[in-house]
Amino acid sequence: MKSYHKSISILLFLFLLACSSENKDAQKQLEIARQYYTQKEYTLAKQQLDSLKSKYPKAFPQLSAGLALLDSIRRGEDEKTIATCDSLIISFQPTVDQEKKLFSFQQNKQYQETGNYIPKESVAAYITGTTLRSGVNENGRLFIESVFIGGQKHNKLKISAKDGSYVETMPVNDDGLNYRFTNMGKTYEIIHFTGASENGIAKFIFANFDKPLTATIEGQGKYTYTLSQQAKSAIAKSYQLSVMILQLDSLKTEKEKAEYRIYYLDNKKNSADRTKQEKL
Repeated sequence: MKSYHKSISILLFLFLLACSSENKDAQKQLEIARQYYTQKEYTLAKQQLDSLKSKYPKAFPQLSAGLALLDSIRRGEDEKTIATCDSLIISFQPTVDQEKKLFSFQQNKQYQETGNYIPKESVAAYITGTTLRSGVNENGRLFIESVFIGGQKHNKLKISAKDGSYVETMPVNDDGLNYRFTNMGKTYEIIHFTGASENGIAKFIFANFDKPLTATIEGQGKYTYTLSQQAKSAIAKSYQLSVMILQLDSLKTEKEKAEYRIYYLDNKKNSADRTKQEKL
C-alpha cells in the first residue's frame, strides 16, 4: 500500500513538474509576443500568440492573457489603419477636387438621387453626330453612352485599335436609361453602358488614348466610325476621375471599418469590466 501511494506521489510530482516547465516556456512565448506588441510589430506578435496556442494548449493562464493581448494588438492595427487612411485622404482629396474642375456637375433632383460629373468638352445643348459620351456619378460609377443618329437599333459596342486589340461591351437589352426619339426628321438612339455591361471600354480607351480607335455598334445592323480626339479625351478623363473617386471612397470605407472594430473592442472591454464589478 505504501508502495502504491509512493508511486502516485511520484507521478503527481512529475506531472506538476511538467506543467510548471510548460507554463514557464509558455510565459516566455507570451513575453515575446508582448515585446513585439510594444514595438508595434503586430504581425509578429500575432504569430507568437498562434504558436503559443498550438504548442501549449494547456497553459491556461498564458492562453487567457494571450487573448487579452490579441485584443490590444487588433486595436493597435486598427489605430494604425485609421492614421494611415487619414494621412492618405488628406493628401489625396485636393487632387480629386482639382480633377473635378474639368467636369460639369449635373443633377436633376426630381429624378436623380445622385448627380453626374460630365466632362466639360462633352457638355452640349444638342446632339451633333454619332459619338460616345461619358460621365461619372458621385459614387465613382462610370458610364458610357453610345449616341447614334440613324434608323438602326443597337445594343452592343466594340472599340478596336489598329494592332487588332479590342474590347466590347455586353449586350444591353433592357430599356433602363436607354432611349430613342425623333426630332426634325432624324432618329436618335442613346444606349447606356455601365458596370458589367461597360466591360472595360473606358479603361481600353484610356490606355490607347494616343492611338487611332474605331467604334463599332451592333444590333439590328452594324455601323463603324472613327472615335474623335475629343471623345477619347472626355472618356479618358472620366475613367481617371472614376478611379480616383473609388480609391478615395475605399480609403474612407477602410477607415470606417477600423473605427467600427475599435468600437466593438471597447464595448467588449466595458462589458467585461462590468461583469467583474458585479462579481466583487
